[in-house]
Parts: sequence; C-alpha cells; structure tokens
Amino acid sequence: PPGTPAPPPQPGALTVAGEASEAVLGGLQPWSRYRLQVLVFNGRGAGPPSAEIRFHTPEGGEDP
Repeated sequence: PPGTPAPPPQPGALTVAGEASEAVLGGLQPWSRYRLQVLVFNGRGAGPPSAEIRFHTPEGGEDP
C-alpha cells in the first residue's frame, strides 16, 4: 500500500578471484546508504571480516 516503507535490503555476496585488486559492485540504487565488509576465503576457511565500510550513492546514478 502507498506510504508503506520498503523492506530492508538483504545481504549479498560478490566473489572475486584471488588475484583481483579491485571489484565493481553492480545494482546499487541512487541516493541509498550501504554497508560493506570484506571477507577472505582460502583453503583453510574464512578469515575475519574487515571493519565495516559505510558509503552512500549520489542522487541520479553513476559517475563516469
């Protein structure tokens, strides 16, 4: 119904190759706030999560 707030977004995961030094997050919405943590997996399992990174997207879309 109108006026009903949207449910909070669900956590997601992005997997990148071990040689990667950067990654691009797709599907972010304009004028939104996000929290990000990095977690490393190897043959021995998962490492501890990084400190939380908080960021927001600008209104109107992506910058080049």
